[in-house]
Amino acid sequence: MRLPREIGFRVSSDASDCVRYAIEELTRCLTRAGLSVRPDADDPALFRIRLKEGVPGLENGAFRRTVTDSEVLLEATEGSGIVYGSYALLEHLGFRFLAPDCERIPEGPLEAETGTREERPAFKARELFWREAMEGSFAARLRLNSARSTITPRQGGKLMFYNFSHSFDALVPVDKWFDTHPEYFSMRKGVRIREKTQLCLSNPEVLAICRAGVRRWIRENPECRIFSVSMNDWYNPCECPSCRAIDQEEGSQAGSVIRFVNAIAEDIAADYPEVMLHTFAYLYCRKPPRHVRPADNVIVRLCSIECCFSHPIGRCGRERGGIDVQNGSAANFTGAEPAEGSFLEDLKGWSRIGRHLYIWDYTTNYANYLMPFPNLDVLQPNLRLFRDSGVEGVFEQGNFSLGRCSALGQLKIYLLAKLLWDPDQDAEKLIRDFAEGYYGPAAGPMLRYVTLWRGAAGECHAGIYDMPDADYLTDDLLHRAWALLREALEAAGSGPEGERVERETLSVRYTLLAREDPASPGHAVAVDCFLTDAKRLGITELFERKDLEDSVEALRVSRYTRDRDRVRAISYPI
Repeated sequence: MRLPREIGFRVSSDASDCVRYAIEELTRCLTRAGLSVRPDADDPALFRIRLKEGVPGLENGAFRRTVTDSEVLLEATEGSGIVYGSYALLEHLGFRFLAPDCERIPEGPLEAETGTREERPAFKARELFWREAMEGSFAARLRLNSARSTITPRQGGKLMFYNFSHSFDALVPVDKWFDTHPEYFSMRKGVRIREKTQLCLSNPEVLAICRAGVRRWIRENPECRIFSVSMNDWYNPCECPSCRAIDQEEGSQAGSVIRFVNAIAEDIAADYPEVMLHTFAYLYCRKPPRHVRPADNVIVRLCSIECCFSHPIGRCGRERGGIDVQNGSAANFTGAEPAEGSFLEDLKGWSRIGRHLYIWDYTTNYANYLMPFPNLDVLQPNLRLFRDSGVEGVFEQGNFSLGRCSALGQLKIYLLAKLLWDPDQDAEKLIRDFAEGYYGPAAGPMLRYVTLWRGAAGECHAGIYDMPDADYLTDDLLHRAWALLREALEAAGSGPEGERVERETLSVRYTLLAREDPASPGHAVAVDCFLTDAKRLGITELFERKDLEDSVEALRVSRYTRDRDRVRAISYPI
């Protein structure tokens, strides 16, 4: 059905802020497409768009769209569904929300298919921890509800999460307690350790401090519904006799973690029935315990940090241990097919015993943000696996630096957002839509560039701390990629599409420079030019949370940027 040129809304005086925001966005977009939009739809002859909240059975952002010859009716239980349904209608009409700086408006008449369509998100929690996906209006258009985004309540709202991740030190600070109570912290080889420590989870005084701390958090943050009680971001679990006995009984160091978190969850359940606690199945405690089960008010978030990311988790059991998040490094891959002790088996195990299972997944190279990372073809099968395993929420971590991203980051943001809503969407069409809208006249060579990297890994395994001498990076591949980018630059011209292609060239330029002998003629000058262009194009980090100038110096003086000893760490709110 072709939409008429004039459309009206009927808005009740008690319409929610979400309904009003949805109408504002519909009006903004439809007006840009040349339609005339009237706020008052009392004229019975006027084609109407009606938005109806409070419809039972459409919770967690679900919505129903009914198109007839006289109106479009959007129905949802709560405001988020109305907002998501409005953006879905616009996309159905041909609008595309590709990036914070790239919306595409359809040309010609707007066509809508008559009938009723209902949509429900595959995951209750849909989070993209890519900086360019965290701006509220863009995140809402992608139907995300990321806790760390700036989505407002009128834009559909977000997960209200306090102390999102590693919180043991926030609950029992080492600087406050270690000198007087070293028994509160990890025992390793018979000695209580201060550096990179965890908590002694069998100590009743530690439990009492954490119970009080969680209750204080809840009182001081009444808007939050999820509170994290989770390990610090390294290994070193406590091996005192009591903790070791629990973990041996449970067959996993997750045993002491889950028993500890369950005890706090039980303590708050009656007073705060709406509150959930969150903890990690990560590094040393990834394996599910034999006996204890997470309480019904506990979320377990399983983390895939060790996995190979060039092949789907469902068929590749290669993993890397020795994870050092602070230094961005890991050991070599081991293993083969998924087997006992693999991430896949742990996923199956947690899905059997936990009522609320979430995932923390990784979607870029943190040791080298600009380096090509051949993971596009695993995003969909991995999300399908998570959904089919009963996962309720997925956190997709990417480049969260304060600047812009390269290495096809903007495409990954768009594709991930779409697949978090529905992993069964046509990924090929999504990629094509993105390239045509984002790169415009350069879409042809950029699609060939994307295809090149989709097939780059072959049988090679890719991890999130790979260096520029990774097996899947060859000189021939990089030179073919560079040729496609030069073709794209010529086709794009000098407009915004040209800048987007130029930002992508930084990915290949960085990798070629990193693979080059620093003593090569012209290397230093080329690095200087690279830094100038990177700053102009908004890049703020080469390595995760590391100073840009220092990182470029490592590129200047060391092959494969291995000389990172003098690269300063930087910090900022995330």
